[in-house]
Amino acid sequence: MFRRLLSCLNLAPGHKALCLVVFAGLLTAVAPAALAAPPAFDLADLNRTSALPIATEIASGADPALDPQAVTSGAAALPFQRPAARVPQMQSPSGDVWIRYQLTNSADDPRSGNFIINFSYLERVDLFEVLPDGKLRHSTAGSATPASGAAVAAAYPTFQMVLAPGETRDYYVRVRSNSILFFPMRMVSESRFSHAVTRDTMIWSLIAGTVLALALYAASMSLGAGRGVYRAYLCFSLAAVGYILLSSGLVKALVASGLSINLNTLLCAAQALAIACGTLFVTRFLDMRHTAPRLYCVFIGLAGFAALTGVSFLLPQWIAQLSYLVAAVLGPVILMLGLGWLTWRRVAGARALLAAWAPCFLATIWMCLRLFNVTPYLPINHFLLPLSFAFTLAHLSAILAGRAREAELWANNDMLTGLGNRRLLTAIMELEAREPTRRYGAAIAIDLDDFKPVNDRHGHAAGDAVLVAVGERLRATFKGKGDVFRLGGDEFLILTYDALSRMEVVNLAGDYLSLNRQPVRFDDLTLTIDASMGIAFRDDHAGLDAMMKQADQQLYAVKQAGRGMVRIADQRAQERRKTRRTVGSLPDAAGIFFARGKDPGPAPANDTAEPERAKR
Repeated sequence: MFRRLLSCLNLAPGHKALCLVVFAGLLTAVAPAALAAPPAFDLADLNRTSALPIATEIASGADPALDPQAVTSGAAALPFQRPAARVPQMQSPSGDVWIRYQLTNSADDPRSGNFIINFSYLERVDLFEVLPDGKLRHSTAGSATPASGAAVAAAYPTFQMVLAPGETRDYYVRVRSNSILFFPMRMVSESRFSHAVTRDTMIWSLIAGTVLALALYAASMSLGAGRGVYRAYLCFSLAAVGYILLSSGLVKALVASGLSINLNTLLCAAQALAIACGTLFVTRFLDMRHTAPRLYCVFIGLAGFAALTGVSFLLPQWIAQLSYLVAAVLGPVILMLGLGWLTWRRVAGARALLAAWAPCFLATIWMCLRLFNVTPYLPINHFLLPLSFAFTLAHLSAILAGRAREAELWANNDMLTGLGNRRLLTAIMELEAREPTRRYGAAIAIDLDDFKPVNDRHGHAAGDAVLVAVGERLRATFKGKGDVFRLGGDEFLILTYDALSRMEVVNLAGDYLSLNRQPVRFDDLTLTIDASMGIAFRDDHAGLDAMMKQADQQLYAVKQAGRGMVRIADQRAQERRKTRRTVGSLPDAAGIFFARGKDPGPAPANDTAEPERAKR
């Protein structure tokens, strides 16, 4: 092309040769300078948006002993290239990564030159600013560590810069790390950066506080229950708390702000240990040793690989990297597939755990795709995995709380009938003994008649069917009017509320006696069962225990008199017995018999069942 241009000019051959030499020299001198010029960015654009990415060039695999002056002057001849992705990433265990860019300020306002440069995800960054005289201004920043120069304390390396209007300067950044590096460099104004720091601090504090509260809740459950499932959940909670504190930079700011250390290893270990403890929690919660032995071995192997990340600094690099890959990348996938299979098999609790782990799984998939530049870089990426841990812990806490309430319920209720058991009754009696509440106005003791022959003739299954039917009929009769207990075998007790009158209690007892005589269907059998009942009302001079003992005495009297009836304690007769020693001899009437639809038969010799008293 140059020869065609010269041929258009009417020059002598010698003059043409001289022009070619001069033009080649100019091209040789200008071309390297043009190639060496870093990409420029105008600070005036910051006034029109909240944050802008910086156009950069990156060179990886640089010698760590390389002189920064040689890099900035071009003597090192680093292969700087424009990254293909908007947020580039790379891994450079064999050397440093250098970044270069150029800033210019075309604005007239002097305040436009005050700005902040933030390097998210990076642990430690060295910034070199080329001054007009050719010298370098060196600044170093780590996570929440203003090491030197214009570094600012923040969760990630941050620099506060000033560029006067009309100036243009070149900047070089050196990054040293053996892990995968992301370079979402951000440039914002000082005021907007202050707002962003306040917002991020509030978000991190909320996440960390929530997870810490859930961890304390797990600790209270593990100490109270003493079961392995709660201890595994506590370990999972603590590992999640550690990961969140490390990923937010709070640990670096509070504990290691003066140390030039890389916490990425601890961060990866905390993430993998959270997966390991979470996997152990799943195996214990679902009792996988018995429900799914083969899958249990797979999950235990996964937890073992994850546990290796805790001692990765003692292991060869390839084993440490493999353990982290299995724990943090394949772990959530294996966990979700296993829980999905258990859900398909209808294992109790598997569906709830599947829903609880879904946020962690989705966050892991998103971050793994980010490694391959499939998903975009978003500011929410910083909070995605910590938020998923928080949601998972909240869901698991709700599941465990429900299981704890269920265990407490079954501990106080009869497993067959669902009625209150003797343990619940004992607790109520202890509360009434300490603080009498006058909650109950009457006690009804019930015993089934001829229940043992049902078990002997038709088996315990038939007897269980009768007991279930009795429990349902008791609930139907006394629902909302008293508390029903099964004390064991065929013995039942009802404590009616004080709001009921004595006549209402007597009528309810009679209604149940009639309802209980209805036949019970079991397979091809028709079983009929009767019951005897003793009733005692509250005495202001005695407590709940005395009232229940009196009801038992009346029940025993019914058994002696012929069964299938109700006997009511006569408190007037009791009062007469109390005063007999001083007033004189009075007739002894300890109770009153009655039965619905059945002849009570002759009363015992020591009882006088007067018709008028029975009507009243």
